[in-house]
Amino acid sequence: MSEKRKIVLLGSTGSIGRATLSVIERQSHKFEVVALSCKENVRLLKKQIEKFKPKAVCVFDSQKEKFLRNEGCKVLVGDQGLKEIVQMEANIVVNALPGSVGLMPTIEALKRGTILALANKESIVMAGRIVNECVRKYGAKLIPIDSEHSAIYQLLKKVRRREVKNLILTASGGPFLDLSKDELRKVKPEEALKHPIWKMGKKITVDSATLMNKGLEVIEARWLFGFGEDRIKVLIHPESFIHGLIELIDSSLIAYVSYPDMRIPISYALNEEERQAGTLPEIKLNTFMKMTFFPPDTEKFPALRLAYEALKEGDSAQIALNTSNEVACSAFLENRISFTDIPAVIEKVLERHPRKKVIRDVDSVWEIYSWAKAYTEELLKKGSKVWSTV
Repeated sequence: MSEKRKIVLLGSTGSIGRATLSVIERQSHKFEVVALSCKENVRLLKKQIEKFKPKAVCVFDSQKEKFLRNEGCKVLVGDQGLKEIVQMEANIVVNALPGSVGLMPTIEALKRGTILALANKESIVMAGRIVNECVRKYGAKLIPIDSEHSAIYQLLKKVRRREVKNLILTASGGPFLDLSKDELRKVKPEEALKHPIWKMGKKITVDSATLMNKGLEVIEARWLFGFGEDRIKVLIHPESFIHGLIELIDSSLIAYVSYPDMRIPISYALNEEERQAGTLPEIKLNTFMKMTFFPPDTEKFPALRLAYEALKEGDSAQIALNTSNEVACSAFLENRISFTDIPAVIEKVLERHPRKKVIRDVDSVWEIYSWAKAYTEELLKKGSKVWSTV
């Protein structure tokens, strides 16, 4: 039997992290977990430690370190802890962290020349140019885990690049497709967290409801696959069985169809692009439901439009978009702003951000991030009168 692949999993208690451990447990003869990290859910992390017996774990809050001291593994804390576990001997680093905190471990993993299975889209949105340079410079391999990007990644392997006209990402549309603009203003956080298809973390679930998640994925697709924003399209597909399509120059389409279950793209990435049997039941097309498609309504859901605009404008705009969205999402979940205020705040930040078309160093990324975070928080303190006309 060949040696097991060693896995470092960042964000092990989130939805992607739990799905990853499900795949690892099902294929335990192939994989060994060497490190885990989580932000807050120490109770679940303790259970994961008992089951998978990693050599090290990392938590973000030093106050929670004490709950793990007797678990038989090294306990690390914060950004430095994340950096240490990413640098452990491993074949694959899975980055399933939510938000901009995932950027540093993405860069560190790539610098090690390892395989990075990436679900943290914010890494690419904030620093796609730098991530691509790291892949080239250090001979690393990046395999996307997002179902849409995994679909496109796999489809592009089946055709010549010159044959591709457009990439098409699908979106479930979230829970509010049929609401009017007036009804959207009254949406409560608990309603936004009820996604009709996927079980995800709070931030990404809100992003799905505003369509910002799809906007971030458009930016991610640009950096992963090298197509301009005019060649990356979005279609609403509520059933979520088709995860991506490529449109070819002869007007034909090739689609990637699977259950809406993250274990499929995760298994594909962990097995270094080899498919494994038995992940899910067979899809029986003869009893298959209907599949519908229609264009997104960017008037009701302007976040997607803002993402396209940021992509066209340049690197600094993408950082400002991502950062202001993180702050605004948190404010909505805390009942400080309304659902429709989220894109309004983001648009105001994009109007004022320090513009820089090309950014090639991480320090400059964090400078824009810090400005955008502070300015967004300043807007929130001033109140809706500042952005209500946007």
